Amino acid sequence: MKRLALGMTLGMSLLAGCGEPEKPVTPDDILTNITQDTTWTADKVYTLKGYIFVESGTLTIEPGTKILGGEGSALVITRNAKLNAVGTADKPIVFTSVKPEGERAPGDWGGVVLLGKARINVTGGQNTVEGFFSTSGDERTRYGGEDDTHDCGKLKYARIEFAGYELAEDNELNGLTTGACGSKTEIDYVQVHKGQDDGVEMFGGKANLKHIVISQPDDDGLDYDLGYSGKVQFLVVQQNDKVGNRGIEASGNKSNNIASPRSVPEIWNASFIGSNRPAATTGVKQEGLVFNTGAGVKLHNAIVAYFADKAVDVDGAASAQLSTSNELSIQNTLFWQNKGDTTSIGYSANPVRDANGVTTDPDATRLADGTIYKEPERILASANNNQVVDPKLNAGRDVKAPNFKPEPESPALITTNAATPPADGFFDTSAKFIGAVGSQDWTAGWTAYPEN
Repeated sequence: MKRLALGMTLGMSLLAGCGEPEKPVTPDDILTNITQDTTWTADKVYTLKGYIFVESGTLTIEPGTKILGGEGSALVITRNAKLNAVGTADKPIVFTSVKPEGERAPGDWGGVVLLGKARINVTGGQNTVEGFFSTSGDERTRYGGEDDTHDCGKLKYARIEFAGYELAEDNELNGLTTGACGSKTEIDYVQVHKGQDDGVEMFGGKANLKHIVISQPDDDGLDYDLGYSGKVQFLVVQQNDKVGNRGIEASGNKSNNIASPRSVPEIWNASFIGSNRPAATTGVKQEGLVFNTGAGVKLHNAIVAYFADKAVDVDGAASAQLSTSNELSIQNTLFWQNKGDTTSIGYSANPVRDANGVTTDPDATRLADGTIYKEPERILASANNNQVVDPKLNAGRDVKAPNFKPEPESPALITTNAATPPADGFFDTSAKFIGAVGSQDWTAGWTAYPEN
């Protein structure tokens, strides 16, 4: 057998059963922006040196390719370009920190940004994406337009780790950020792990999400704003026990809560898993689902469990009003051990007051027709088929080797508790169970949960 020189190239190993070496993996620093069709291949490890903008053309990334990022780096696909990053279950594409294993941490680098030309609900229809200074005037950071089908490209079987670099206070990138990506965009089998800010944030547009794992973000799991109205199926959010905030934070337009389009995605088969830490007396609270500034949701077949402070908060009349048109609806959902008990669903930040301004009900919002909106009464109404019951998902809180499959006797697997997803070409109609994962674990093999 030939003697192999070790340590001369990165990633040298033997092919099983034949004794021949794999093609060496070599480093490649990315120093300049991309302006034409470009392919990154799996025989190289790519290091982003600063913010790398794909200004035009398509960036193709082969299965098994690794991309490293350091402080002040990110990969930004502008609205005049596309991403074609399609891995496989055996060879996922990995975006991670440039630091050695054991030294990596949330916020080591920026993340992946996809910008498009779909509608957002701001004045003028365009905006500068979060994580960059709006005063820079850089066209490459702008998103928004009129094409709700705009194709930002493909991101499949990919992991994004230790991202969320903070450009300035309250101005961070997320693990995965989309701005105004349209319905032709394909985002499927993507994990965002240990990000310093949100796991995935959707600024407007209609991009759909499928088979998404957001594990241990420092802030929110799925955050959507500015008129996002896409479709989501098979979503896991697992919060950490230190600073993890909300499973969903949904916002509309803070300046105009009824601006169109409204932030109302349709979500089926989701598991939102808190850390079961003690309730917060000060600082960051850990909440399941929060809707504010006119945002809503159409949520079906979900689990909301183990959130320290509350399960659901409908904050303000603009969001609560959407309940009258079924644009804020939660159905066929299991709640368990939120706020340390089995009954707390949430409260509103808009108390009902009398004509003299005296609070008459601190836990309610008055709707336009004079009726009162209270989360527990609305959400647990019998017509919604929601339950406060143990989903038997304890292994979902394991941060090192989680298992998001409910135990066999779980009520989440009883088909009569669930609804059938719509047959519209996107949703998987066979997923007649509650939560993100049924009897088959689609997260196995391509996900990873490194501590550092």
